[in-house]
Amino acid sequence: MTGPILARLALATALALPLVPPLPLAAQDGPAQPPPAPGNPARSPKQERALSRWIALPHDRQLLVLETLGVAMQRDFFDCVCRMAGYGSSGTAQYYEPDTIGTYDKRYSCQHPGPPCIVSGYGCTRHDLPTDPKIFENCAARPELTGGNPLDQILSALENRNAPAKPVQPGAAVDCARARAVAGLGAPGTSDVPGVPPDRVIYALSPEARQALATLQLAPDTQQKLEEALVAAMQKSVELGQALASSADEIDLRFDFGFVEVGASADRKGRIHLSEITYKEGWKTDMPVVGEVDTETSLKFGLGDPDDPDSGGTRLTGGKIGFAWETPAGELKYGIDIDSTKQIDDYYDGEWQKESEYGLVRAVESAVAKLDFYGGGSVTIAKVRLPGDVTVDIGPEFAWKVRDRYSNWLFADMHEALDSLLDNQKRWEDQRHAYVAQEAARFGIDARCFSTGEAIRLTHDAYARQSATDPGVAAPFGQISSEIAARRARAAEAAAHPPPAPKPVLPRAPAPENGVYRHEMLR
Repeated sequence: MTGPILARLALATALALPLVPPLPLAAQDGPAQPPPAPGNPARSPKQERALSRWIALPHDRQLLVLETLGVAMQRDFFDCVCRMAGYGSSGTAQYYEPDTIGTYDKRYSCQHPGPPCIVSGYGCTRHDLPTDPKIFENCAARPELTGGNPLDQILSALENRNAPAKPVQPGAAVDCARARAVAGLGAPGTSDVPGVPPDRVIYALSPEARQALATLQLAPDTQQKLEEALVAAMQKSVELGQALASSADEIDLRFDFGFVEVGASADRKGRIHLSEITYKEGWKTDMPVVGEVDTETSLKFGLGDPDDPDSGGTRLTGGKIGFAWETPAGELKYGIDIDSTKQIDDYYDGEWQKESEYGLVRAVESAVAKLDFYGGGSVTIAKVRLPGDVTVDIGPEFAWKVRDRYSNWLFADMHEALDSLLDNQKRWEDQRHAYVAQEAARFGIDARCFSTGEAIRLTHDAYARQSATDPGVAAPFGQISSEIAARRARAAEAAAHPPPAPKPVLPRAPAPENGVYRHEMLR
């Protein structure tokens, strides 16, 4: 019995391998050329810093800065920079071309856009522009360049840019990529993949999953049916998962082999792993209304923290004991959930909730902390018949837990007060962002393109530049400075003239026999 069980478990876990794209080979650099001659000695330290900052930018941001400054850089200049970088060996052509060469083909580095320095001769490779300012200075000083020294043009445009900026008009269109490039900042964190309409998403097995299936040596038609069923199950599971993700506590992809179920899931970091193995004892019982109910026992698994080398890989995180009502369309389940990662210390705060001094009480509390009740079910999306008269039901499984929902209901007033506090904080943050945007707009900075901290820093920098030529310009965030100064003045005034101490309350005399109180001062 052990051999077939292990084989089926190996099949189920192999189906959940993630897609890992092949890594491109790094381009091989040619031998280094002798270092270029020193750059322009007439540059001031401030100008050298400005040019070094532009040279260190990625090439697409370099072009955005040039476009914003109105500087037209000649192609011959960049050809010279790529040649002096010395990426290629003798017998190769080295030149500048950031766009596609020939017919677009994503398989070849030079036939799609990429790093702009091309080395062609023994194949074709792309390289980034060098970052040594001396190379740029030498190429900019070539007399055959028309229009003069391009680096001088950049510095001249930057000096003109330091003139007082025009205020930003509310509601005006903004190019945030250009604005961030001019500020020397990278693009804000966004997804590498743009939004794709759901009807255009294509689901497919990863190469690792196909290879794992091949090692099982199934018949070709059986393997094809299994692959088709897996793809259909993945698509339907994603659709159902998106509909229930906001409410379900656990979601995984279930492979039901009859007497055993295997679940695969993804953690919060997107890592796919074996999440559950469920053994069905076969102790079926006829229950009123619902009919035949089976008992089942599960082991739950999770992955260690990738940032913690001591956390390990797949590890046991708990188990389940419950009942399942099976139907042709799926199952309904309920039972007890045991989470071994929970500890009673998670619920102690050291002040109001303290650990009991009795060992028996601590043991009971620790056991209760790991327990929860769950209810849920699974949906069968596809059925696949394997050799040996084995049928595998594939589909998503969902579970809802009771304890957190009961706690939320029990402490509804506390949660409502917390939500009110968060709403007030959000309103305060909105007012703060609006004020920062208003002050930044006075100096020509559109705060929509920057975080609050970036907008404040850029506003102060713009004020420093403008105040150097116009000392009368009003400093930014003056309202905050005035409010802080007023509060400090009120605090100093209160400290210098404290209010009089309250008069002490005199004690009452004991009551005489007639029941009338007399004050001590009346004696």
